[in-house]
Amino acid sequence: MSSTADFQQKSANPLQREPSLTFELSPVLYAAAWVFIVLFHAACGTFLVCVAMTYWYLTSETMPFYVSIWSLKGIKNYRFYGVVFGIVGAMLGLRVIDLIVMSIQSRQLRLRSETSVIRTLMSNPIISRRLSRAGNNEAKTSQSAGQRIASLVARSLSQMWHRVFSRQGFFGVESAHFSTVYALQELLVASSQTYQSYRASNLLPRSELNVIMVALLVTNCWTTAGIQMFLRKSPELGRIFTLTYDAMIGFGMVTVVPLLIFISYIQAFDIQNKYFKNPNFMYDPVPFVTMVLENRLMFAAGLLDFTTKLIPHLSIMLSLVTISGLLGRGDIKVVPGNGGPSMQSMVVQFKVSSSNIGKPTDTDTQASTAISQILNQ
Repeated sequence: MSSTADFQQKSANPLQREPSLTFELSPVLYAAAWVFIVLFHAACGTFLVCVAMTYWYLTSETMPFYVSIWSLKGIKNYRFYGVVFGIVGAMLGLRVIDLIVMSIQSRQLRLRSETSVIRTLMSNPIISRRLSRAGNNEAKTSQSAGQRIASLVARSLSQMWHRVFSRQGFFGVESAHFSTVYALQELLVASSQTYQSYRASNLLPRSELNVIMVALLVTNCWTTAGIQMFLRKSPELGRIFTLTYDAMIGFGMVTVVPLLIFISYIQAFDIQNKYFKNPNFMYDPVPFVTMVLENRLMFAAGLLDFTTKLIPHLSIMLSLVTISGLLGRGDIKVVPGNGGPSMQSMVVQFKVSSSNIGKPTDTDTQASTAISQILNQ
């Protein structure tokens, strides 16, 4: 009994490690957070896809004539910029689909999968030994050499991904290097925002938009340290507030302000016929010069300008993914589903079946088979 109790205590410790930096919310708040994160992903992804389509639209037919008015390089690299923005927007769209599909499969709102629980179970020596023996026997009988090599490569990539991007990985939310990685991320984002604010002060004629950009930049630089200091006793809450705030500040600077500038031109331009609705627009010096300066600010003037425009979008995406990993539901119950036992129920079965450590039992075999089926899905 003492060995059984010790084994149960050791096997329970890894499961208790996962929620160490998880901020549990009530069902109502968790649902609100899920909707907020999904809509945030959708808004950022839609904006980036529209930006990509705009870059490609400006390279078609007579549009390069207008581009040459504000860009000394013309449409050089415009298609490349559009492809990159489109890829990032598509990644955000896939993230939205993943959250929705994952919630439908689980029959409840979810922000992250249970792969970390699977990896925790796999780290247990008895389960790993059972799966290793079963895998070796199956490989000898049914797998070819090519299949074994592919399986080995896939397992190596999975382990590498786990070491880098898992919760305890280098870029994970529970990483010992999280503060260093986050500081470098903030340095890149603040530098990009500073460069864009500087260009706005030179090119943007609207003083109110300049004030908004500078205010967002200053607020972002000072409040990050303040939030970390006031919430230092609750690291998970501090990280959630900091990342959410940074994402909203970045969204305001790289999405809201450009939209406020560009919407007026969309309304004044005939997209189908490719000319301004007002024929005198190009001959009025004030709106013409304003258009040249503002479009020079909105569209990338070179690789450096393009990079500083892209970095805040990548930071927003990483922040939303990290926030999803820090939030948890506070009313988790052990309820077996129709397709098989849940991970919580398998953990309970494993604890009950570990009374005989030296010899495998029928329940151990059933648990190993169930985990193998989940890993193969």
